[in-house]
Amino acid sequence: MRVREGRERVEAAGHLIRPPEDSAREHRFAPGHGPMTPAHAIALQRTAGNAAVSRMVGEIGGAGPKIPWAAPGTRSKRTQDESGVERGDSPPRQQQRVEKDQQATRATRSGKAGTSVKGKEKAEETEEIGNPTLQFTSRYVGPGKQSLAGNQEIGFEQEATLRRADGMTTRAEDAYDFWQEVTDENRQIAPDAVNYRPKKSKRPWVVDGPFRPSYNSDDGTIVNEADRISFNDSPGFSGNMRMTNGYWLCSYEVRFRWKVRRKLGGRFTKSEPFWTSDEMVHRVESVFDPQNPDASAQITVNSAGNHTWNVELPN
Repeated sequence: MRVREGRERVEAAGHLIRPPEDSAREHRFAPGHGPMTPAHAIALQRTAGNAAVSRMVGEIGGAGPKIPWAAPGTRSKRTQDESGVERGDSPPRQQQRVEKDQQATRATRSGKAGTSVKGKEKAEETEEIGNPTLQFTSRYVGPGKQSLAGNQEIGFEQEATLRRADGMTTRAEDAYDFWQEVTDENRQIAPDAVNYRPKKSKRPWVVDGPFRPSYNSDDGTIVNEADRISFNDSPGFSGNMRMTNGYWLCSYEVRFRWKVRRKLGGRFTKSEPFWTSDEMVHRVESVFDPQNPDASAQITVNSAGNHTWNVELPN
């Protein structure tokens, strides 16, 4: 009698877990053998008992490993001992040691100075950048006299050459930032001047034209060799700026200075620290006689001359 009641309960429970005919699941099951869900299992436990549930899971699940149902919202986790990871040691020590070895290998292959792997490899050290020498030469190249109706080129020729330190192999352009700065002022009479009154103009200190990194020149104003960089300049009123008919240069003063520092890399800027040379000055003066405007007059010149500096680069 009890056996019959048990069978009836099992059969009744089997009807409770039968999937609907219109199920949209990909896999179909025979009637009474659909996939068992946690809700079905709970219902079966209440009607047929745990033993019946175990038998039905075995029949429905088929071959393969049996995976227990987990409570909603939970996951199966390994304990701290099962994972093999000590508390507070992440990543594991073995992994940390491997990563350090790999980082050392990568650093050595990148070519950074002073890095090695277990002392077997060592990158080449960067050459020390020593103090260069700066040599300046100049001369006046204009006429001895000036006339209002003339066509005079009143100016100078000069060269500033920075030579790398003795014994260095690094190119000068790769070792130093070298640039030229200039300021000037003049007084001159223009054709529209009232009563031959001269007009004065003055400009502040500026970086002078192309005479700066990256030392590129197509007209020969910059000579860039392995051991030196030369700035070839022609300051004054010459070329397109020469004094022509109706103009008179009463006075002209131009000042130059040079700055040098160890190359910082990247885009050129004028930021410190740098070494600065003395100022080199060219002066020209010619006295105009308004009572006799057609007369020529002597040009008095004070050239900056020549100078050599032993550059002391700041740290």
